[in-house]
Formats: sequence, structure tokens, C-alpha cells
Amino acid sequence: MNARISRGPADDATVERSIAPCTNRAAAHGAQPEEREPAAGTIAAQIDSEAEEKRRRQRDAWDALFAEWLTNRAQYINPTACDWSSRDEIAHGERLDELARLITTTPAILPWMILRKIEVLEYYLGSDGGTGWNDNREITMLAGIKADLLRFEPGEEDRS
Repeated sequence: MNARISRGPADDATVERSIAPCTNRAAAHGAQPEEREPAAGTIAAQIDSEAEEKRRRQRDAWDALFAEWLTNRAQYINPTACDWSSRDEIAHGERLDELARLITTTPAILPWMILRKIEVLEYYLGSDGGTGWNDNREITMLAGIKADLLRFEPGEEDRS
């Protein structure tokens, strides 16, 4: 803003002075201007973006585990689809069990993943001959599901 200051009515001399708003006191006194920090909104957006990317990677890894479990389960249910020796069938069953353990013990990042975990547990508990496990892994599966249920509050808005 420009202001014209007059020394008096009889004095023709006027002094023009430019008055600039001062946002940085050090700069007003001749010091080097400070570097500006990034805006808080920019940092928050970057953190949100990184968190979303991490969440997407976790979801993709979990989806890959579940898809592999479904594929192996389908092959195991229909053994005529594959020409297996007994050793291959045992290895396949062990991989199926390992995938189930990974799925049920990996923390769910989205509420719908809990339903998939229950589907995995139901598959094993619903088999005619029982699970045949002597290490109580169904208890571990239930513990993983319970931990997820406790982590997600009722009425949570994130229903992705």
C-alpha cells in the first residue's frame, strides 16, 4: 500500500513511503528469509497417500493368499483334475493348510476379510473326518478372527 505523507500545508516536500506487510520479522530487519516449510496439508496428503498405498499392498497380498487357497482347495476337492502321486497330494494338502494358517493369522485390514477367514475355518471344521490336527490350529484360527473382531468397532464407517 502506498501512502503519501505531507510535512505540512506550507511545505511542498512530500515523502512517499511504501508500506509492505511484514510476514517475516527477520526479513524485515535485513536477515536472510527463512526457508518455508511445506504446507501442513501437503504433508498430511503425502502421509495419507503413503498409508493408502501400504493398505493397498497389504490388501493385494492378502487377496493373493486367499485366491491361492481357493485354487488349491478346488484342486484338492477334485483330485481327478490333477494326476498326483501320494507324495504330491500330501505336499498339496500341507500347502493348503499353510495357506489357511497364513490367512487366518494375518490381521484383516478391511472388515469383509473377517468373513473370508470364517470361510476358511468353516471349511476345516465342516469336513467329515474332522480336521485331523493334533496341534489345535483351529484354536489359532479362531484367535486370529477374534482379534480382528475386537479391532474393528461396531458401526465402523470403512465398509470398502
